[in-house]
Amino acid sequence: MGPGLGRGAAFVRLFSSAIIMQGLLSAANLFVGLVLIRRTNDVEYGSYVLVTNALALITLMQGAYIQPPMVSRMSQADRAGRSDLIGGLYREQRRILPILAVTLILAAAVLWGSGLLTGRMILVVLAAIAASLCTLYREFFRLVLLAYRRPFDVLKSDSLYVVMLCAGVMLATLSPWPAATAVLGLALAALVAGTISSRVLWRHEAWNPQGAPGVFRAIAHVGGWSLAGAATHWAFSQGYNYLVAGTLDVAAVAAIAATRLLMMPVNLVSTGIGTMILPTASGWLQKHSPTKVLRRMVLFSSALALFSLCYFFVVWLLRDWIFTVVLKKSFAQRDVLLILWSAVFIVVVFRDQMVNFVVARGRLRALSSLTAASALISLLVSYLAMLRMGVTGALCGVLTGETCNLAGIIFLALRERDSTTPAAGAQTAKP
Repeated sequence: MGPGLGRGAAFVRLFSSAIIMQGLLSAANLFVGLVLIRRTNDVEYGSYVLVTNALALITLMQGAYIQPPMVSRMSQADRAGRSDLIGGLYREQRRILPILAVTLILAAAVLWGSGLLTGRMILVVLAAIAASLCTLYREFFRLVLLAYRRPFDVLKSDSLYVVMLCAGVMLATLSPWPAATAVLGLALAALVAGTISSRVLWRHEAWNPQGAPGVFRAIAHVGGWSLAGAATHWAFSQGYNYLVAGTLDVAAVAAIAATRLLMMPVNLVSTGIGTMILPTASGWLQKHSPTKVLRRMVLFSSALALFSLCYFFVVWLLRDWIFTVVLKKSFAQRDVLLILWSAVFIVVVFRDQMVNFVVARGRLRALSSLTAASALISLLVSYLAMLRMGVTGALCGVLTGETCNLAGIIFLALRERDSTTPAAGAQTAKP
């Protein structure tokens, strides 16, 4: 096998393992959603969705702050430099998490004492705080192992996480507090999986517990803008759930989440590839011109959008059977929700790959500003549309925001294609 074929095979294995890994997580989320939809009421399922969306926010913020500067520095550092970097990042996080936990518990106690949280709701909130700490712990080591391009190690720990999560949710449906118990099961699964990942990383390349003091401050100029962009992007990609809960009710969240659950296979492929695209794009930019890298990103994005369109057509044909037999639920305006979700995800899968080119070029400040504007448009349109259209109005706002965001990312990518300034922390691209 020649060098080119060997590199190609390694590339395929890398991405196939990432897709399998995301497939496990997506299958677990699909299973959990189906179990809760079929065995609990809409309020319990809606509460679980709100918690998991909040967990998605904090892990997104962690990854946004740490991953771009970490990948950039690791690609240029020797073994000792990587050891110092990872050790410093881990030590800084361990100092922050206890402060975060105490702050959240005190805030929950105040809300409970003021009567804003009921006894059932406070159980969900406390379980969510525990799940937040465990999830951040697990996600940190996932990020590092993926930065080392070791998806097979992540796949092993994710497999155990999936088994524990699914078993925990099954048991939670037998509890008088299904949502709170399911979240506690998620916390335990994340803790065990994170512990396994940390041990694997230590054996592969041990970190220096005393390394890189003040590294969180040192990466703030890059990570801070990335974090702001991620948080504002979450505001219109997931924040609509909380807008729905406040404007309508928690049961309405269940209708949106249940129909979104049918988009899971598309999310599987997009997110699975996306976990490895940023490190890969950064490597490409050190060897090729921005024009060539952008062309590759467009091909990736277009292929995923075409796959999504074909999948949505199949779901549309089988929609009666899916809702009657699989979900055993009937939601008002379900067909409109399916059409809107299909349109949203076609935009999302294209956007999710294209944005990595702009991130790899280090243009995080422009991305943050773009995302903030898109989030504002999305939430405003969602709120106004919900007042007139009900639950489908929320998705009209999401689609508007995602479309505006994609248009802005395409504009930034085209500008970077013609830029002669190298990416932050990258070597000058070869022609």
